[in-house]
Amino acid sequence: MRKQERKKQVLKYDILTVGFPMVEIMRKERNVPFDVPADFTGPYPSADTCIMLDVAARLGRSCCMLGVTGNDTFADVVTKRLSGDGVDISHMTRLAGRGTIVVFVRYEADGTREYLECQNNSAATAFSAEDIDPAIVAQARWVHFSGEVLCICSDPQRRAAMLKVLNSVSPAAKVSLDPNFVESDIADLRELVQPFIDRADLLLPSEGEAKQMMGTQTDEQACRALAAKGKIVALKRGSRGCDIYEGANIHHADAFVIQEVDPTGCGDSFCAGFLTGLLEGLPMQKVGELANAVGAIQATALGPMEGAKYRSEVQAFIETAARSAN
Repeated sequence: MRKQERKKQVLKYDILTVGFPMVEIMRKERNVPFDVPADFTGPYPSADTCIMLDVAARLGRSCCMLGVTGNDTFADVVTKRLSGDGVDISHMTRLAGRGTIVVFVRYEADGTREYLECQNNSAATAFSAEDIDPAIVAQARWVHFSGEVLCICSDPQRRAAMLKVLNSVSPAAKVSLDPNFVESDIADLRELVQPFIDRADLLLPSEGEAKQMMGTQTDEQACRALAAKGKIVALKRGSRGCDIYEGANIHHADAFVIQEVDPTGCGDSFCAGFLTGLLEGLPMQKVGELANAVGAIQATALGPMEGAKYRSEVQAFIETAARSAN
């Protein structure tokens, strides 16, 4: 008698993440202080994990968004963009009487940005473990976390919700973490982020974040220490491309030469490109190349998600765009 074969768990989503939609409203002109009357443009759909997931969906990945959203027009701006690009938002909780985070942005002449964030009575402040269905989390190949979201969820109620997500990840799945926090955050919240660092198979820090995260003197020391534990570390270096630490190996991918319009969302887009490359089974250097390309393209348009392209368009860019020397 033949033994009955055990059914393999079906993983419905390539990438799943948690976040809170927000909109950005930006100054049209640079070097204009917030306290001076002037024109704005927007609202643009935003929020780091929303950007990452939308870009990944346009690259052809099956994506799912968990979290909470407000019950207002600004929430519609983000959710319509996500669903229109194929992201499954059916498991997000829409909270009556709650609004959407609004961020006002202004730019200096050198491209640096200043933010005014309004999240009073936003849906994000009411997020709880009740908003997470473990069965949905368990259907993802990759579960992606953002340090920014973890820092927002530093209070006991929301921390419990994020830990519920982490503990619901399928044993067959992998976890990625984009640290995306500032120095003051990691010093105060190391205990919060440590379980996510420990579980992560892939870390995607920007320059300066790796050493903050690990408490080392240099990013290289931090990346090597994490790689020695079996993790992949992709160090985002902006105009110098990226370095990928995999075991004892370091792979480098050069950046692409572009005319920068708005750097908002570039790091999130890089994460989407990197996960897409891994899911496609590309060689590690090609994974970095794809991630650099997706991040670079994002910077060529005004608005956090407005530079997102489809996979064929990104490939055409890779084949024709100039690269900068390391």
